[in-house]
Amino acid sequence: MSPRRQENRRQVSVKAELDPLITLKVLDQEGRRAFHTIRMSDKPQGVMDAYYKKAGDDVTYGTGTFMFDGSVRVQGHNTPAQLDLDDEDEIEFFFFLTMIGGGWVDACV
Repeated sequence: MSPRRQENRRQVSVKAELDPLITLKVLDQEGRRAFHTIRMSDKPQGVMDAYYKKAGDDVTYGTGTFMFDGSVRVQGHNTPAQLDLDDEDEIEFFFFLTMIGGGWVDACV
């Protein structure tokens, strides 16, 4: 193997160690799960899109919010590193609630 090719291989290896892949799971109240693997520097929009695709017509964009650890809102522009997410962490999807006729109901109803 040429020295240049060995150097390129080392650079790729070092870059992967500095920016590891993690797998995140999205779970909702209906029991639907979606898994997606991204790098720590990637935006989690791909994870969110994977959940919407898995949920099908039951869930659409804007009908709920993604939360980590019960209090950290996951938005498409934050990276897992910024949110302190680790491999195999679980993100929960909560439907927005809407008041109709004096009572609270899920926004998707």
